[in-house]
Amino acid sequence: MAPTRCALDNTVTDQKAFAKLSKLKDHQLVDLYRKVSDKNRALSDDGPVAATTWAILENHPDDAALYEELCYHMFAAGFSRKVVREKWPAHREAFSGFDPSGLAETDPQIIETLVTDRSLIRNRRKLSAVLDNARTIMQIKGEFGSFRQWLGSFSADRIYLLHRELVDRFTCVGRSAAEWFLLSSGFPYYFQTADAVRMIKRLGLMPKQNKDEAFNSVVMSFQAASGVTAWQISIDFWRFASGFRMREAICAEAPNCAKCPLWDYCDFFNQNG
Repeated sequence: MAPTRCALDNTVTDQKAFAKLSKLKDHQLVDLYRKVSDKNRALSDDGPVAATTWAILENHPDDAALYEELCYHMFAAGFSRKVVREKWPAHREAFSGFDPSGLAETDPQIIETLVTDRSLIRNRRKLSAVLDNARTIMQIKGEFGSFRQWLGSFSADRIYLLHRELVDRFTCVGRSAAEWFLLSSGFPYYFQTADAVRMIKRLGLMPKQNKDEAFNSVVMSFQAASGVTAWQISIDFWRFASGFRMREAICAEAPNCAKCPLWDYCDFFNQNG
């Protein structure tokens, strides 16, 4: 389904930002995004950053592959991804390829053996969570047909809820692990950062109160207007504001307004410039 301009969230008290977002025409949103993207390219030497860069698997054809990807990001959260990646073949062997149907029936006593295995990340809570979460996968499968079908059941205007559902349903899965899992598995998700939020607020497109719903509305509006993926939009906004892999940041905490191409859209510049 093609993305559409998201309905505004009436629960947000600061409606001025949403009013500005809704008044911008599609060609203005496209122009704004292209100025960000062009500036990023001018200030960097690398190409687009793919969401799958951080994936442990190249493809996710079934629930076992999706579950393995989820478990990888669960173990990687708060730990060295390099170390987890190096040790991952041992995890795949220890958990029989991460087939959720088999793991759901596995005797929890196996964890006592695994926590002594130096080839693994010996975090008892996370090792136990692999078995616990496999049972959750099977419950989801019974209700929705498959893990993938459940993940794909969230429409564009509700996609921001998906990471919350993962956090609520799965043990030891926090927001970071949930978001990286969704991105690495190829779902139409995006990367929400404090830098991107700061930039959007300065443009006057998002309320001062940071809400996931508000960020989602902004990203989906830009996606609907431009046809660019939500991931790429969020990454470009982030790099523009943070300077990641660029020679300098434009909309940093101390903004470089003199070099910013967005002055004609920016509330911050027009109020303080």
